[in-house]
Amino acid sequence: MAGTIPVMSSEKPTSQVYVPSSQQVDDINRCQALLAEVGAALWITGAGADAVPSATLLPTVWSGDRLVAHASGHNAQFDLAEGERVPCRVLIQGAHSYVSPRWYPSIQTGEHGGTARGRSAGRAVGTWDYEQVQIAGWLTVHRDPERLRAEVLAQAEALDADRLADTPHAPDGERGPWSDAEAPPDFMDAMLRGIVGVELQITEVTGRFKLSRNRTEADRHGVVDGLRARGRDRDLRVADAVDAVEPLPRGLSG
Repeated sequence: MAGTIPVMSSEKPTSQVYVPSSQQVDDINRCQALLAEVGAALWITGAGADAVPSATLLPTVWSGDRLVAHASGHNAQFDLAEGERVPCRVLIQGAHSYVSPRWYPSIQTGEHGGTARGRSAGRAVGTWDYEQVQIAGWLTVHRDPERLRAEVLAQAEALDADRLADTPHAPDGERGPWSDAEAPPDFMDAMLRGIVGVELQITEVTGRFKLSRNRTEADRHGVVDGLRARGRDRDLRVADAVDAVEPLPRGLSG
């Protein structure tokens, strides 16, 4: 079973996530860190047996046993009555990138710089490495103006503080993070009337970090080198993750 956060109620929505044991992450702190890094998550809800599910990307905060966000009041996905709850999956997507089989020395022949002999030559295909967390639970909404104000402003100020921390020489750095004092009160009131508070009561957390743990040490080095040579931001992030992760114990495969 994937990492699970206990909740007061034993009733949980049905949830199935395919995760090979070599990619499963049960460390809740690591899952929370991924959301803190990317800042937003995809909220997915069903719409009946013969309808396509709805999905909205929302800036999201992980607070204890719940996720907190806000959405447009015009978004029909969150048009729920007070107290109504529906099953929901929230997807947190971290860095991801293509991995070429040519980066595996174990399947390359000597003429291509590898160590493969006989039947081992060429026995791999390209794949995709990534970090991802899926969270299941019960979705509810609220329209309480004071609660909305507190949640929205806390999130907005925290996000702007992170921006300034990442850009210490920003022209507006000396002003500190944005605050609602910069916006006219009537404007803020109107903005808050146009949104709805969104909350997920967490019943299951599934971390899936697919980071070449099942490859040999030489192959993992090849993946890291290949990703760094490609050099896009997401390649470098995946390379760092592959480099940092513990390989599978010998004799196990993913």
